[in-house]
Amino acid sequence: MVSIADLDNRIVGRIVNVACYGATGSSARLSTQAQLVGMASVSRTWHELVRPHLQSILIIECQPTPDAPQASNKNAKRRAAWKSPVINGNSSSKKSSGTCIWQTNAELVHLLQQHANGVSVPVSRLRVQSFDTAPDFTGFVAAMDHARLERCRLDTVTSLVVMEFIGASTAVSTAVSTAVSTAVSTAVSTAVSTAVSTLDSNTGNSALLAAECIAKHAPNVRSMVCAPWNVSAAFRQLASPLSLAYLKQLHMLTIPLATPLLSDSQTASNLTTLHIHAHILAASGPGIVPAQQLQVLRVHDAPAFFSWEAFASTGDSDQLEFASLTALGIDFASDNVVTTADFYSSINRTKSSVHVTMGRDRRRVVFPKLHSLSVSKVPYTYAEAWRMFIGAPVRRLAVAGPYAHVRYVDTRLLRTLDSLDVHTVGAEKSSHGRFTSFVKMLLGEDSNVTCAWLRHSEAFPLSVPETVRWSQLTELCLAAYVPALALLLLVGQLPSLHRLVVQRIAGDACEEEIDGKMCAPWGNITAPAVPVSTSVRELQMHMGGGPTARIPTLQAMCYVLLCLPGVRRLAVKQVYCDYVRDFIQSSAQSHPALANIELVRHVFIAAKSPMFVLD
Repeated sequence: MVSIADLDNRIVGRIVNVACYGATGSSARLSTQAQLVGMASVSRTWHELVRPHLQSILIIECQPTPDAPQASNKNAKRRAAWKSPVINGNSSSKKSSGTCIWQTNAELVHLLQQHANGVSVPVSRLRVQSFDTAPDFTGFVAAMDHARLERCRLDTVTSLVVMEFIGASTAVSTAVSTAVSTAVSTAVSTAVSTAVSTLDSNTGNSALLAAECIAKHAPNVRSMVCAPWNVSAAFRQLASPLSLAYLKQLHMLTIPLATPLLSDSQTASNLTTLHIHAHILAASGPGIVPAQQLQVLRVHDAPAFFSWEAFASTGDSDQLEFASLTALGIDFASDNVVTTADFYSSINRTKSSVHVTMGRDRRRVVFPKLHSLSVSKVPYTYAEAWRMFIGAPVRRLAVAGPYAHVRYVDTRLLRTLDSLDVHTVGAEKSSHGRFTSFVKMLLGEDSNVTCAWLRHSEAFPLSVPETVRWSQLTELCLAAYVPALALLLLVGQLPSLHRLVVQRIAGDACEEEIDGKMCAPWGNITAPAVPVSTSVRELQMHMGGGPTARIPTLQAMCYVLLCLPGVRRLAVKQVYCDYVRDFIQSSAQSHPALANIELVRHVFIAAKSPMFVLD
């Protein structure tokens, strides 16, 4: 048996990367830092990989529990030598009782710096994290002072990370987002002001003091990020004054804000990555984020006619160019129907004098370097909204929304794509079967797509055109009701297909062709004289249908397997893994290709989606 100290350096590197750098993993919590110290003591290799992580991050953590540890003799021996004193502040949150406890890992950082053997790693990241949706920042300044007393230099910090270990966000932010979906610009500003004024004044004041403390002692911050995106209102209050303090020097801002970006003297002229709520963007000053240098942009909770004005400089008259933008994500607040008439009404102009865009702008908006595009909750029922991306070198496209809206995606975008993720949801009864015709249309278009996800939330069968023109496709995931014969008809026209994921395969009672070749439980199955495909090497299958469809569906899965003799790796869910294994073992003699299959048992089959976006 190989000792953990003797593992290959690449394996050790992967273990350390998962343990130390997981954004929301358990190792992110202050209480587990001692375990990372233990990892560093395994061997010199482990030490050299773990130490830089521990030295470079200063953590200030808020716990909502009121019971600060008491230094009994027994417990004192168990506590790590580096753990900081508990710093309390009265909590004003109705959801928390007693005190809000702030702790830091400053002593550990200082201890590692002392024993760095001349190879000291400066603190580059300040991570503020909480286990409460409404942390009181009263004790935060004291925690920062404690870190400074431990000789942690904060002037080397270039990244501020906010982490929240609660999945909920406040009702205030939800209310604002909902209101914005139908509001005009003036109403948006009012909604923001109202939302901020309803927050607890004590929390706001303590957050402001905390922000002033960070800005004073960590003046060189270049990036502000968070996990998850929808952090609570308290953290938005912390982020807002900091975003203004660092506005001119920020390169990355992906923290939700409580107030708009408003500055009379400066703009975010160095910002390259921005995630922002549409109502904050609308209430911010014109040209506050110049379009020229942005590389990654994601707009959250956008109304159908959101404004691009915040990115436009005074010289942008007829055209707004995002010269450096490579990735764009737009998450709409609502997928309610929007027509071209609604667009022209929103800007009070005639058809001849404007360019139809996503959002609302009289100018032509262009993206000469755009490679990745993601649009969710698509509201538009006209193809013109997509034409602003024609001519852009889009390689990856992810689009989600009701079928009646998604079907207006301009198919000319397919010509440049490498990856495509189409997710249609919430189809009405009147559109029954339309997903079928939409997919059939897509598959019949000339395309260089190599990786595709075709997903639908309802149970619609997949229809295949007579000629499929996706000859470059190497990876396909189908997440819709897929009868086995329709699946094979499709796969047979995809000569380059290497990996196939079918999330709802089904045995259809009307498929006599399959039924006639099987006897329960699998019996005599006759494989086709000519294989459907020999290119598929990896196959993953989920079962579709209810309990009554179990045996027919399993039989359909086995028949699909026989039609794809090139498969070398097969992944199925655990509940029917034994059935498939028995089939392979009993049929391997008559079908030798089955003996080459590696069967993987999955509780849940995960498949990588090209939903690349910006998270």
